[in-house]
Amino acid sequence: MQKAGNAMIRFCTILIVTLFVTPISASDESLVIYGSRQQALMAPLLQAYRASRGVAVRYVQDKSDQLLQRLAEEGDASSADLLLTADIGVLEAAREMGLLQAKQSQLLSSLIPAKYRDPQGFWYGLSLRARMLLYVPGRIPRFELRDYADLSSSALKGRVCMRDLKHVYNQSLIAALVARWGEKRVRAWLSGVISNLARPPQGGDRDQVRALAKGECDVAVVNSYYFAMMLDGDNERDREVANRVSRVWPETGVHVNISGGGVTHHSPHPQLAIDFLEFLAGFDSQRLFAELNHEYPAVLGVPVSHTLMRLGAFEADFRPLALIARQREKASKVIHDLSNTD
Repeated sequence: MQKAGNAMIRFCTILIVTLFVTPISASDESLVIYGSRQQALMAPLLQAYRASRGVAVRYVQDKSDQLLQRLAEEGDASSADLLLTADIGVLEAAREMGLLQAKQSQLLSSLIPAKYRDPQGFWYGLSLRARMLLYVPGRIPRFELRDYADLSSSALKGRVCMRDLKHVYNQSLIAALVARWGEKRVRAWLSGVISNLARPPQGGDRDQVRALAKGECDVAVVNSYYFAMMLDGDNERDREVANRVSRVWPETGVHVNISGGGVTHHSPHPQLAIDFLEFLAGFDSQRLFAELNHEYPAVLGVPVSHTLMRLGAFEADFRPLALIARQREKASKVIHDLSNTD
């Protein structure tokens, strides 16, 4: 099964960045998607949709900020029907910029838990990733690391690794903590975390895991799917590194973020865009998200990958992502203030 999955990924990565799926019906309708998700993940889903609906699909891939800029510049001349991207911060930014339209779907509302979708229908979560804590057994007692709060403990002085605090993954985590604790406590907490850093924030999530194995730090903050891909990937060194560390699910509630999508404000085919989102919320599509990218399905009852099963169960933060997203400005200010302190 793994070999087949890897073969599919290798095949998909040779596709050009703009993917055309030709129709099998006489319909003149076509769907244009602006997405930041990798071709390796999206290609099998796009082809399955084409086979199911007979609709032409054009997928345009770029970085999230570039897609938002493009939508803003194109305005009502845009051909994009749908925005697919990762992180609630990006989806909320698109909503605030007026780049998405509210589009309710009874099916999506019944499948996607309320906390993972916008109450007005501007965006819907399609897959989930958890912000987890990793540590090196033998270098840190398990009881010293139970929750995000412990990252600021004096016991971890000079022992913590993180990527850039201004990265959207960390911004969203800090926004979630503002919603949970309030800005004053988060400011004190983040000051402690910065004091505990073993090195300046750098690299991506995988680099934090590698730093643990090298002995550069003892604790790191990582998204679950990056860690799972290291455990299950083709890179033998990364597999070895990932198997040398242990994970902690924060006991007061794990911050869970989404990859999701919303219908663009000037979509020529809004109903078709919603139909595609509903297709992505279907059992088979959700299973593909889980198998190809080691993300948690947004729809309850869809099995997770074997690797995610190894990581065990956790209790997710109960707060709606729409509520957490409203704390992004406060989170950004705290990060900016503390990151620029001499």
